[in-house]
Amino acid sequence: MPRTFTLDELASIAGTSPSVVEEWRARGFLGEVPKGERGEPRYGFSHAERCVELGGRAIPRRISVVNQKGGVGKTTTVFTLCAALAAIGRRVLCVDLDAQANLTSSFGYDPDLLDLTSADLLTREEVEAKDVILETGIEGVHAVPADIKLCSVETRIHEMMMREYILHAKLESLFDRYHVILFDCPPNLSRVTINALVASQEVVVPIETQSYSIKAITDLTNTFAVLREKMQHDLKVWLLPTKVDRRLRLANDILDALEESFRGHILDPIQVDSHLVRAPLLCEPVTTAFPASRAAAEYGRLARFLTLPDAERERWMALSLSERGALFEEGATTPGVGETSEVDDGAATAEDRLPATA
Repeated sequence: MPRTFTLDELASIAGTSPSVVEEWRARGFLGEVPKGERGEPRYGFSHAERCVELGGRAIPRRISVVNQKGGVGKTTTVFTLCAALAAIGRRVLCVDLDAQANLTSSFGYDPDLLDLTSADLLTREEVEAKDVILETGIEGVHAVPADIKLCSVETRIHEMMMREYILHAKLESLFDRYHVILFDCPPNLSRVTINALVASQEVVVPIETQSYSIKAITDLTNTFAVLREKMQHDLKVWLLPTKVDRRLRLANDILDALEESFRGHILDPIQVDSHLVRAPLLCEPVTTAFPASRAAAEYGRLARFLTLPDAERERWMALSLSERGALFEEGATTPGVGETSEVDDGAATAEDRLPATA
């Protein structure tokens, strides 16, 4: 069933006040708004998406989710994050680049039954992105599926010119169509992964805090440094602690070590939550299967953080994990999230909030 949004949710998405959103509706800037049984406006995804645009919050993000180690929560993060992003009015494209095709399966597709996948996009010149994109059961989310053919992509693109830029070139026409493009990368640093990194602006590295080492992370971030030096492609790197069990001393020690070594790059941790295991059995992300769960709240915070303006993200990341945790306990989300802009309703009209092209 399509999601509906409250007036307060639309205001939060737009970063403005409910009265401004009501003015947008009255002036027709939100398009047609259907009525409920009692005559109340019923806002859907298209209205949330429009509020993102009207509020000046349509900041494009292209993000690779990468780790050369398997089982750290890459696919879970992409699948859950795309739903959390759609829940705040963002149009999302998920690109599955892992031959295991777990993300594709999560969206309800059988990889063995698909005619075209990301493997074809990377290896066949005549295949365009529009030929491969699929609808999903999550409103606002599209997917580029994967299949076992990705195992042979490495050798098939070896002799191609500009082989590291294939994915960027194939997807470039879509960069303005989606607010966020997420790449689910294979558990290695193959040319497929390099293609995703070149097509991205940012990287999220899920880290399992039960067994990870600082050296392994340093090795991975060195790869990003090589991209910057050899290909003049700079990436914003975020580290996402996953499966965090605060009851374990080891997990807390690793979080402390991560924060000491990578201050300003550590995202708010995703804690151990059985709902993350149960949700895929229902073929749903945890944000819709168990919306009241801890995991749903934590991925919701991650989605809101990633879509914040850069200045607000920097302000949040300047805080330590313990300081952020204390703010969460007080009911905060992230800077600028859930807060309305300081708007004088008498002076700031809907036109003031419209983009210049409107």
